[in-house]
Amino acid sequence: MTVFYSSGCLLPFLIVFNLIFGRLFFNTRHWLTIEGVLILLFMLYSYIFSRRIINSVRRKDNVIDVEGEIVKEKEVLKK
Repeated sequence: MTVFYSSGCLLPFLIVFNLIFGRLFFNTRHWLTIEGVLILLFMLYSYIFSRRIINSVRRKDNVIDVEGEIVKEKEVLKK
């Protein structure tokens, strides 16, 4: 179970599994509710993950150039 969770495949797996086999275990209303909740959770986790990626890309403090010196962005923009 932790392999699916750590690689980010658990929610898509549950969505597809519920879509295919959920109708066998639940009535229609519960099946659609569970599917909707799983899709909303997937969208929420995707949004949080994308925000983390964007925030890590924006941080460019202490960039090191090819000569091994720290480049400050404000000085580069002034030139």
